[in-house]
Amino acid sequence: MQDIVKYHNDFNKVKLPSLTEQEQNIFFGIISKIKNKGENKMGRVSFRITPNEISYFEKTIKFTPQELLEFSTENLTNKALGNMLLTLREKIFKADFTMLIEKDDEDLIGKVIINLFETFTLLYPKNDTEYKNLLRVEMTIHPYFSYLVDELNANFTRFELAEFFALSGKYTKTIYRQLKQFRQTGWAEWDFNEFKSLLDIPESYALCDIDKQILKPALRELTQERNLFDTKRIPFKGLKYTKIKKGGNKVTAIRFEWTKEKAQELESKQEKKVESTNTSYPKEPNIKAYCGLHINIPVREGGKESKIEGKITNIYETNEKIIMEIIDENFNTTNLPFDNLEALEKCVKSFQI
Repeated sequence: MQDIVKYHNDFNKVKLPSLTEQEQNIFFGIISKIKNKGENKMGRVSFRITPNEISYFEKTIKFTPQELLEFSTENLTNKALGNMLLTLREKIFKADFTMLIEKDDEDLIGKVIINLFETFTLLYPKNDTEYKNLLRVEMTIHPYFSYLVDELNANFTRFELAEFFALSGKYTKTIYRQLKQFRQTGWAEWDFNEFKSLLDIPESYALCDIDKQILKPALRELTQERNLFDTKRIPFKGLKYTKIKKGGNKVTAIRFEWTKEKAQELESKQEKKVESTNTSYPKEPNIKAYCGLHINIPVREGGKESKIEGKITNIYETNEKIIMEIIDENFNTTNLPFDNLEALEKCVKSFQI
């Protein structure tokens, strides 16, 4: 998976209310595809922030369940995916964003509160009264928000989707994308209350809870070496945080520091890898990183040849075996046992499609 997520830094100011780890995977998977889908369908789309300059051809983006399942690292059925999207839709429509707008013709400025999506529709067959067979998802992007996913804007955040998917924990994922907008500066600092709001940390959490349940686990995840597309990389080398106190023992701010990335470092590595090979499997030490890849394995049973084709939806260890779950286009699941990780990796390398 070589997708890059790019969006305007202003998007990090939007409070995404209590998105779970999997909901974040699907949501940012959608964000990574919005611009490409729009261009594939209608050519270059032009958006402007000023109200009287907004222009666009078509704002509706469509996804199949299979496309959305590629963003999940869990084994979701069609119905489970539909239920997750309903919950995600409800949460996203609760997230608003205040923008400063200008009306040059009247010499006025003002604030407007808008939402990322104008519509978010789940479509089922007419006779599917229990909504079990999701066929398509259509979403209409608010024109004021379009600039948030325009990669040509210089003031943007970028990260690799595979690296984001491999992270564990909803708070870790949020910290990761907040820090990525400062990836070339090597530090970031927030008012502590603002930081808690961005992460949607419950008010009931004491300072010790935030350390133990959020910051320390995130630090472990974000300083772990990962091997994506045969390139070893630590998300944030030397990452550490400092709680800034004023007026006694009250924490008023939090500061993160790490080894800053060189300009265009991610871009050049990514382009070099894409040019040199068509294989996109991630050799992530965390075996979950293979989830989401598609595979076609020839098998022979009773003298007959067949194949196991589908998406890897889960990998886990049990009874000294590593099990790889594969779900096909009809949502049938096959469990393949492997003696070790090397055997599983060899299978993925040989039969990935």
